[in-house]
Amino acid sequence: MSTVIGPVRHTDARRTSGTHAPGQERARARRRAADVLEVIAVTVVVATAVLFLLDGGSSALTGGTAADRLVGLGRLTGLVGTVLLLLQLLLAARLPWVDRTYGHDRALVAHRRLSRVALPLLLAHAGALVLGYGARSGISPALAWLVEPVRMLGGAVPDMLTAFVALGVLVVVAVTSVNAARRRTRHETWHLVHFTAYAGVALSLPHQLSTGTDIAGHPVTRAFWLALYVATAGAVVVFRVLVPLWRSLRHQLVVEQVVPEGPGVVSVVVRGRLLNRLPVRAGQFMHWRFLTRGLWAAAHPWSLSAAPDGRRLRLTVRDLGDHSRRLMELQPGTRVVIEGPYGAFTTARRTQQRVLLIAAGIGITPVRAIVEELAGAPSTRPGDVTVLYRGNDERSLVLVDELHHLAATSDVRVETLVGPPVPGSWLPPHLARRERRADAATLRRLVPHLRDHDVYLCGPPAWMSLVRRDLTQAGVPASQVHDERFGW
Repeated sequence: MSTVIGPVRHTDARRTSGTHAPGQERARARRRAADVLEVIAVTVVVATAVLFLLDGGSSALTGGTAADRLVGLGRLTGLVGTVLLLLQLLLAARLPWVDRTYGHDRALVAHRRLSRVALPLLLAHAGALVLGYGARSGISPALAWLVEPVRMLGGAVPDMLTAFVALGVLVVVAVTSVNAARRRTRHETWHLVHFTAYAGVALSLPHQLSTGTDIAGHPVTRAFWLALYVATAGAVVVFRVLVPLWRSLRHQLVVEQVVPEGPGVVSVVVRGRLLNRLPVRAGQFMHWRFLTRGLWAAAHPWSLSAAPDGRRLRLTVRDLGDHSRRLMELQPGTRVVIEGPYGAFTTARRTQQRVLLIAAGIGITPVRAIVEELAGAPSTRPGDVTVLYRGNDERSLVLVDELHHLAATSDVRVETLVGPPVPGSWLPPHLARRERRADAATLRRLVPHLRDHDVYLCGPPAWMSLVRRDLTQAGVPASQVHDERFGW
């Protein structure tokens, strides 16, 4: 059973050129914005190292005793590691311009990659200082690991207790974020542990300002670091707390209807005030928190499965655990708190007149919303929109009846690709081929003029990688392929 929450609008339009010029200009603007953001980030990191070197750091690294050089290395790794840690927090703060430029998923990928550098640098900072201070005291390296931490915590170095706790918190967050650990951890538990990273960063600040020889006693450098901390904290508070709270209070969202869509799949329709003023587009997702027993403690990222109509929002969720299973028990009138909207998986990325949307499984939800938006666009002409929907069997094709309804009332073409998985291919058995590049040739046959399409992908990450491989082999430019990889 499915529910269509808004009318499908379709208007015959004059034929237009094969390119979508506004989209191409927006793509160029995004690339310029990305370049600016990356230059700023690199500049901050380089400036941190340069200020250290100009303020005696070069001699600390090259002159003096081995102990002095170890202490100098510890100072440098601490400064650079902390800057990278603050950049991590900014990438996860859901800043609107970062979201528009990179997309929420790619910002989080960059966040995770920075963690692989920042934490080792901070561990190197602690280790080098322990060994360096121990060497200055004439203690062997083996003994320094036992003596120096006790001496520091005993009051020899100010604010070391909070510094040790901060580093321990960051290590715990990193360990629980490893893929193997995340797969074994409930989302609610992981989210709570990950949230403590903010406490870890806050606990490190007193140590830096009172003990760090490169910050304490240097007014300009101290002001620089305070500005970095204030900017990061401000971004987190504004965009992770205040904006979601304001939007939830303003729009007063409540559950209107809960609709079973098939085995283990449910749609939740939410109504609210002034939803026409919520800056949300088809293809985006939000973090949804339902204020009822068993659901209020955690927010989960789910895409809109219908184009926003200014009156209601709809999400469609597959049963993947306790939290999503409880959505089936939601009662009308339940209050809803949202964060977002987020994501760049929208037609704002469009550069061509023709659009191909490829989805698998529950990945159909944002695709179905985009199809509805395109079906009602005056500029859409016959043959412009094609949907390829992959499923292991007919029962797994969620919302397929709505897609067929859109196809019947507009010029959207919908093809279902049904069959069990094939190793090394994203296609069903009757279309998959063993020969190299054969799947790309099949894709070209399925979609004439393939290279003249923008392509939107949504599905399991490994499956999307196979589709991307074949699109590349078929000659589709990377700038015309758009996806968003959801995950926590």
